[in-house]
Amino acid sequence: MARIVRKYGGSSLREPEQIRQVARHIADRRWNGDEIVVVVSAMAATTDELLALARSLHPDPPRREMDMLLSTGERISCALLAMAIEAEGVAAVSYTGSQVGIITDTHHGEARIVDVRPTRLLQALGEGQVVVVAGFQGVSIDKEITTLGRGGSDATAIALAAAIKADRCELMKDVEGLFTADPKAVPDAEVIEVIDFESAVRLARGGAKALQSEAARLASDHRVPLAIGNSASDTIGTIVTDRPFDCGEVVGIARRDGLIRQQGTGHAPAILGWSRFVEQSGRWVLWRDAMPGEATSLSGITIVTSGRPVKGLHSAVVEALSSKEIPIQGIVESQEEIWLCLATQVAVRAEQVIHETIRKAGWLKVETAGVG
Repeated sequence: MARIVRKYGGSSLREPEQIRQVARHIADRRWNGDEIVVVVSAMAATTDELLALARSLHPDPPRREMDMLLSTGERISCALLAMAIEAEGVAAVSYTGSQVGIITDTHHGEARIVDVRPTRLLQALGEGQVVVVAGFQGVSIDKEITTLGRGGSDATAIALAAAIKADRCELMKDVEGLFTADPKAVPDAEVIEVIDFESAVRLARGGAKALQSEAARLASDHRVPLAIGNSASDTIGTIVTDRPFDCGEVVGIARRDGLIRQQGTGHAPAILGWSRFVEQSGRWVLWRDAMPGEATSLSGITIVTSGRPVKGLHSAVVEALSSKEIPIQGIVESQEEIWLCLATQVAVRAEQVIHETIRKAGWLKVETAGVG
């Protein structure tokens, strides 16, 4: 018997029949003896619909009230899935994030989990129930409802897995796993079957769609055994692990849209969230996520290496982009990655060119793990 935390995204819960399919998968696991905690996102498009409704009433809705509103989407999903699991003949109970002890800081809209107190969850598991938890939300240290930002249900699942010492956390998506590039932009992108925690964090921070960056950080910090798979086929594509494995000199690339550029002199401003920073001779340039209302026209592409410099990579990428007349607006390089800033309108084409260049040079190698 294993203790599993399994997360389902909103695209997996779009229609009643999809909810029934998920319920059947969960019921089968429970009948096989596993203890199951399910974390769910809001049904597809629900969050966007709630955002639009709020903005039709207020041009800049208060962040506290937005958290109260947006947290309802996941509550709908968890109640419906618990009902569907019960219909399969398996006892289930639904809980909000606060009911299972997800404690966060006080940053509405982008809260971070600071503690998990899973007493009620463990009691329900001990009674043989499947526990269905509303992801993306918690309660702050000030006892306010908070949300964890886009993709926050991944963070909920991993934090719960760490707290209850789960044997594995499984993030079930509408894709097969983590890819060497965005599969919607790069048709020949491959599934990364095995990846280390640190590389997964860098890909997630760079914008990889299959894993939220805060969730990746939590998994790395707590060394939570992690898998990413496809909800429709109920198969696992990527394993995130501590064990040594044979990978290429480049692990993969990721694209992050919606950036803004600042420059100035003296001390750079303190920026929360994602940023890239270069300072030289008293001047600085900062690329960061745009705040609400700020115009965005930039994207960033992160090339994640296997932890050591790759000879010739920098020049090969620059030359390939230049040959396609794709201008680079900024570049930051470290031992673990190369990051490039480009105009958003050319970013997808740049991602395709970079991936093709890396693959043809033989720097990209995906280990076959047979994760199934």
